[in-house]
Amino acid sequence: MKFLKNTKLVTGSALIVTGLTFLGIWCFRTPSREITRAELEQFAQAKALTDGRVMPTPYAGIYFVEGKHKLPGNSERVFLTTHLDEAQIKALSDQSWAKVAIPDQGVRGQWVNVLCNLLIAGVVIGVVVYQGNIGRGKNALVRERPTVSFSDVAGIEEAKGEVSEVVDFLRDPKKYQRLGGRLPKGVLLIGPPGTGKTMLAKAIACEANAHFFSVHGSDFTEVFVGVGAKRVRQLFRQAAKNKPAIIFIDEIDSVGKNRKLDTHSEHQQTINALLAAMDGFDSSQGIVVVAATNRPEDLDEALLRPGRFDRKVYVPYPDMKGRRAILQTHAAGKPIADASKALDVIAQTTPGMSGADLANLLNEAAIFSALQNATQISQTDLEAARDKVRFGKERKSMVLNQTEREMVAYHEAGHTIIHLQTQLMPPLYKVSIVPRGQALGATTLLPDEDQHLQSRQFLLEELLVLMGGR
Repeated sequence: MKFLKNTKLVTGSALIVTGLTFLGIWCFRTPSREITRAELEQFAQAKALTDGRVMPTPYAGIYFVEGKHKLPGNSERVFLTTHLDEAQIKALSDQSWAKVAIPDQGVRGQWVNVLCNLLIAGVVIGVVVYQGNIGRGKNALVRERPTVSFSDVAGIEEAKGEVSEVVDFLRDPKKYQRLGGRLPKGVLLIGPPGTGKTMLAKAIACEANAHFFSVHGSDFTEVFVGVGAKRVRQLFRQAAKNKPAIIFIDEIDSVGKNRKLDTHSEHQQTINALLAAMDGFDSSQGIVVVAATNRPEDLDEALLRPGRFDRKVYVPYPDMKGRRAILQTHAAGKPIADASKALDVIAQTTPGMSGADLANLLNEAAIFSALQNATQISQTDLEAARDKVRFGKERKSMVLNQTEREMVAYHEAGHTIIHLQTQLMPPLYKVSIVPRGQALGATTLLPDEDQHLQSRQFLLEELLVLMGGR
């Protein structure tokens, strides 16, 4: 039964069997031999021909003559294409072995016509089915609801606070409707890559106990005009049948690009369908569109207006406190030696890293420890993983001569000496002349807190440290 449900497998098997059947018929057919006019007359006089026929060809006066030549204990098919006049045709038809046949009127010709018609009909039906399925996208519904909750999303507390209102509305809509409030139709998550926008959308669906439809902006982009618009309508129809629902469109800038920048007709139809679909449902139906992008400046103005994406949530890089919370979340289940101190140091020395970078850092540290057959992840492993994620893998195969090593050491020492004379720069933590990636050495600082504004004196000291290696 499972075999019959697989349409492609059944069709392919049927085609293979049909092809093998025709191949067998062709291999075991009786071979034919072309003869001359003299041989034909000789065989006819000897009455050695049977089951023959004379058929006209498209050329005037030219006929195709074939028959079965009897041999001692065997027979062979013979044929001849020659010119015949009326008298010769009458003479042949008077003989018992030959008869005049009209092309395509015999059983063989009728079967050829039937098979040709079936073949043409099959091709036409296949083309129609293909055109009907060409715009049908994959089923975007995630069968298993996401298990990511708000407790699993760390470092973006303000963003969680904003989207938690959507969750509360989906759980208890009457609480807001009695005061005239309505659910935002769309929530646009704006932030750099790896900051947790997708995890936040999954957490919304999990906390609200809603169906989760996940698609990518590129899923709507096709060469054929109308395909993207069809997939947009299909997505919103699926969501309407599975309310409450969260529709998550990742990288929406690839489908919602400003129409002034892209005049391609396929893109125009797709974004028009998206605008119409977001206008075509009421937020009280329990459908929320959550989209993520790191290029909000490329989005169409009509897509950003209230009534479509009513709420814009900014998901920035985490600060030191956020990085510490993210590390604590991803460190669950990993045996880290002196975890509190080790994670504090990593959080201080990883400014500018996203949540995805920090998760990758802990995974790399676990791999380093496993390669050394260690029972715990040490702070040394965490720092090695941090340097690998930030600068690249240690280049042990790169051999510097004595002069080059001295130049790198003087360079890094220059940074260090000047840094020790500053007053506003963060404390120095680590200096290395081990080549990593494109860097021959690195100087790592240990700031006590994230700095969002710098004074003139701080910037001057930073320039002094940067020029100290010259």
